[in-house]
Parts: sequence; C-alpha cells; structure tokens
Amino acid sequence: MTDTRMATDAAATWHARLDSPDMDWEDFGRWLDADPSHRAAYDAIAVLDAEIGERAAAIAALLPANDDEVAVPASDAGVPDAGSASRGTRWRWAAIGTSGALAAGLALLLVAPSNDGAAQVYATGRSETRSVTLDDGSRMQIDRGSRVSVTGGGTPVIEIAQGAASFAVRHDPSRVLMVRAGGYEVRDVGTRFDVVSARGRVAITVAQGMVSVVPSGGAIGDATMLNAGQSLTITPDKQIAIRGRIDPARVADWTDGRLDYDGAPLTLVAADISRYADSPLVVDPSAADLRFSGVLTIGDGSRLVDQLRAVLPIRARRVAGVVHLDAAGPR
Repeated sequence: MTDTRMATDAAATWHARLDSPDMDWEDFGRWLDADPSHRAAYDAIAVLDAEIGERAAAIAALLPANDDEVAVPASDAGVPDAGSASRGTRWRWAAIGTSGALAAGLALLLVAPSNDGAAQVYATGRSETRSVTLDDGSRMQIDRGSRVSVTGGGTPVIEIAQGAASFAVRHDPSRVLMVRAGGYEVRDVGTRFDVVSARGRVAITVAQGMVSVVPSGGAIGDATMLNAGQSLTITPDKQIAIRGRIDPARVADWTDGRLDYDGAPLTLVAADISRYADSPLVVDPSAADLRFSGVLTIGDGSRLVDQLRAVLPIRARRVAGVVHLDAAGPR
C-alpha cells in the first residue's frame, strides 16, 4: 500500500470518528501535524464529504441496490450506530463494494435525512454550564447565565443572545462555523476561541488558529483578523474596538470556574463579573484607572466583588440595583 493510500485511509478513519464519544482530539492533532501529506489527505476527504453531501439526492438515484455493501459494525468503525439519536444529521461512513468512480478505494458517505432547520436553543442558569457537540463535529461550551441558539446543521450558525460560549472547531476547509453576537459575526475554520456578549460588550479571544470578525452584513474587506493569543473587545454603541494580547492558556478560563487576569482594566473585570453577579456593576471614574492581576473564583457569583475588594483599593456601593465600584484610597 502506498504512503498516499495509507494517508487517505487514515484520514477517512479520523473523519468517521469525529462524532465518536471516545474521539481522541489530541491524537488527531498529532496525526495532522506529523506529515504535510496527512493534512492534505484529510482536507481531500473533508471536501469529498461536502461535495457528496451537496449531490446526495443525485448520487442516491444512480446507486444500485445495496446487495454488495459490506457491513461495518459500529464498534469496528469507531462511530456510533447510524440509528443513534446522537448522530442527528451527521454522516455515517461505510465500506462499499460497488464498482464505478465512487468506489475508488474511498469510503462512501451515506447521508441521513436533514432536520427541519429549526433553531436549537440552549439556556443555562446561574450555576450551570453546558457542553454541546454540534452537527459538524465542533464542540461548544456554554457559560453560566447564557442563552445560545444553533441553526445550520453541518454549517453551524450560532447566535449568542446573552452570555458566553467557547468553541473547539475541527479543521475542515469546506465548512465555516459562524458566531453572531452583538451585531458582529465571527467566522472560523479549525481553531479554539471564545465569544462573550453581555451588557453591551462583545469580546472575542483566540486560543488557537485564526478567526475573522466583521459587522453583521459587512463586506469581507471590513473584517478584522485575530490570531492565537489575540483579543478584540467591542462596545458597539460607542463604536469602540480595542485589540489586545492574551495568554492562549487563559482563553475561556471560565470553563474551569475561574477568571484569570494579568493587568486587566477594572472596567473589563467588572464587565466579566456582571455576567455572574445578581446586579450590574459600574466602575466610577475615580477607579477607572485601576488594573487587576490575579485569579477570581466564580462559584455562584456572589463573592466575586468581595474577592476583588480584597486586592484592590475599592469600595462597593449599591444604588438603585446597580453596584458602583469607587476608589477607596490607598491601603
């Protein structure tokens, strides 16, 4: 067997396992990076997946009966059974014995019926997070107090109405995952990133790969590109956008129940805390120049301001349901 054929077979196997509960994402990444031919083979399989999906009806009409199909047990193929509800509209790979152009040593994709296109809405309470595997194999982690909807099936479109979500997107040049938040669109192919939309602020941080950020309906030329270790904080109503740097290891740190900062402006910290506290926070001008370095433990959100007060010279005042953070003088 040639090296090219081996790489193609391995790529098909990895692609088939994307929805498997025991999918080893780290091993998959190592395989992709081991040789340029691996990534090329996987890209070819992914593109084939998309092309067959687009022409599924026409292909089905041309196929002979399934008498020649070789059954592949789900346990051997490394994927859940095709009848499993967890598969939704995802593809199932099967070995095929049919002659013709489609049987050139590659697996044939058998398409499942698509859903009705209705949005799937996820809402989390103040003390819960939720992990979701999307139809395209991407993984989404939803933060506390969030409301997120998903449409688009194999080409997901995610709307973050409130809160935050982090994404681990599988490498697939034929598909683009899009996240909409606060009047902006974040587009990604194969990376890990985080999007926050809360209290008039949109923040995007990238842990791995690259994303583009553009106002909804904007042209490609209006896009801002963010690489790993970069962030963009947008205040739409003030038409302010601030680029920044971030340790990739700190992206979506809320998934570990903490908020980790290194010299962050108090206004930014207060905006984050507001996502978990029972009242909005406002930083008064007297404390606007303060910066915070350290780790806050989220818990149920009720002690975040106290943790901040233990480190910074600030005091908290509640006025008409809003918590004001003022400078309290040096300690």
